[in-house]
Amino acid sequence: MEGQEQQLHVQSQRMDRQEELLSNWMNQQREWQKQQMKQQQEHYSQLTQAINQVTERQECQDKRLQELNQRQLSQMKAFNEFSMLNEGWQLHREEFSINTQAKLTYVAGHMHNLHPIIPIYEAVRKDLIEQEEGKVK
Repeated sequence: MEGQEQQLHVQSQRMDRQEELLSNWMNQQREWQKQQMKQQQEHYSQLTQAINQVTERQECQDKRLQELNQRQLSQMKAFNEFSMLNEGWQLHREEFSINTQAKLTYVAGHMHNLHPIIPIYEAVRKDLIEQEEGKVK
């Protein structure tokens, strides 16, 4: 019986040792899992922060793009208004030049009616052309 008791005692010690080893191994596993969870949470936190920063930057860029588009639209509107005003001014200037030329033609053509000594425009023009041609020859 003593051999059996001794054998039971040795088996009991082995089982206690195995339980202790198993308990240590399980504690190590728990610690490792805690560390892994902590690292994953930190990583998730960093990713969330990076995503938030990217989102903020995109929102700022979208806002700037909208501002630039508004500026471009207002500049195009101002340019179109300026172009229309400039075109109107050009048309007015052309009309004024045409009217002025018509008045000058009328006055030059009818000066001799005011006083008989004043020669007709065509005669004066013909004399000027002959004088210029004479200078050239």
